[in-house]
Amino acid sequence: MRSERARTILVLLALVAMLVAGLWIRLAVLDAKGHYGDAVVVGRWTDNMARYGPWNFYRHDSALYPALLYAYWPIGVLLDGAAQARAIKGVSIPFDLAIALVAYLAARRMVGPWRALVAPAVYLFNPAVLLAGPVWGQVDAAGALAYLLALLALAGRRFALAGAFTVLAMLIKPQFGLVLLPVAVVAIQRWRSTHDFSPIKWAALGGLAAYLIVAVPLRLDPITYAGRVIGAGSFKEMSSANAANIWGLFIGYKHPDGGLVYVGALLLLLGLAAALLPLRWRRDLPTILAVGAFVVFAFYFLPTRVHERYLFPAMAVLAPLAAANWRVFAAYLILAAGFAASMLYALVDTTPFTFWPELERLVTLPMARIWISLTLIATAATLVVLLVAPAIRSASTVEGD
Repeated sequence: MRSERARTILVLLALVAMLVAGLWIRLAVLDAKGHYGDAVVVGRWTDNMARYGPWNFYRHDSALYPALLYAYWPIGVLLDGAAQARAIKGVSIPFDLAIALVAYLAARRMVGPWRALVAPAVYLFNPAVLLAGPVWGQVDAAGALAYLLALLALAGRRFALAGAFTVLAMLIKPQFGLVLLPVAVVAIQRWRSTHDFSPIKWAALGGLAAYLIVAVPLRLDPITYAGRVIGAGSFKEMSSANAANIWGLFIGYKHPDGGLVYVGALLLLLGLAAALLPLRWRRDLPTILAVGAFVVFAFYFLPTRVHERYLFPAMAVLAPLAAANWRVFAAYLILAAGFAASMLYALVDTTPFTFWPELERLVTLPMARIWISLTLIATAATLVVLLVAPAIRSASTVEGD
């Protein structure tokens, strides 16, 4: 009993030390030059939330990320100038730490306590995560946290929570709302197998509650919000906005996509349908996390007009799976390295950001775009094979029986 308690204490101490180290490294890189344009826009939202409050915000400004306005609001009230700018860049930090903790708890359901520490480690010290958050100044970690929590709630058959986190993810950033797909599929499958409508009902009610909590104080109706999302999707009509996907590989970045947008949309629909297929055979935690990652892959690699950071939620969702499977762990490290390289390219291309001259020259070479894209595409395909194999074996076993 004492040895068991001692092991538990040591694991908790290791987890706390990891969180502290993750916090320290984020604070250390916080002053790096990030994306100036994004900082200006978010700074305006912050000031207008402080000036007008949520009730009148959308009368004077617009934002595609309504749920994040509540995080920026107190910063605008309490800080200004350089202190405000630094706080805005640091908003991602608490969400990063929360993802690390949630990833550990998810991994702990699949493996032992020591091995589960791999999950927070690969996320907290992931260079792509650091670049997207405290360096760039974006808050993709907030959407990734809601995305991950929706999947975990779904795996636990807590449909109201899954629906609430799904809508919250969408209101943080629209692309994170894609977690609706696995949530809807599992809820419908549950209804069809048990003839019990309550999974769909509770998921819908949870989503409605989350929307009302976020949107009512902002006076943001669904039609207006949907219009803003659709308008943003048609704003940058380009092959790839620095995303190292199939369009970045074959066409390059920031070329007009023209009719290719319809080809990309068709590929996306096919990719999303394929991403959900493992749910036909298994709906346990590893499969639901894998499907969540596949949905992210489909959205990042297949359509046009994709931004470089849209792969981000995969870094959170795959972390528990990396702890549970050493082959997935190896592929995760390669995916993270390729994603970090694409983020470095995007920062150099769009901002005054600079880093080690040798590495900067390397990632901005004409051939670098091709190699980064090939690395990410090949690694994502490898992860799909590794993660879908258990579901296929399960289906084969059932058919054999």
